[in-house]
Amino acid sequence: MLRSVVGVYDGNRLKLKEKVEIRGSVDVLVTFLKEPNETLQRKTILQRLLKRKPVKISPLKVKDLIVEGRK
Repeated sequence: MLRSVVGVYDGNRLKLKEKVEIRGSVDVLVTFLKEPNETLQRKTILQRLLKRKPVKISPLKVKDLIVEGRK
């Protein structure tokens, strides 16, 4: 039987986000999706970006930025 379950590892324990009923012992494969510091850093950056006020750009400037990005 193969089953994937999401969980969180806090440095000491692995906590599954849903109950799994398994009888007996079974082998498991644990995959760490992201490094904790990387996740925290991305959250901080995202929070800063969301707090910024929108910048108004003219349609001509948008066109110039697109052309510049294609180079």
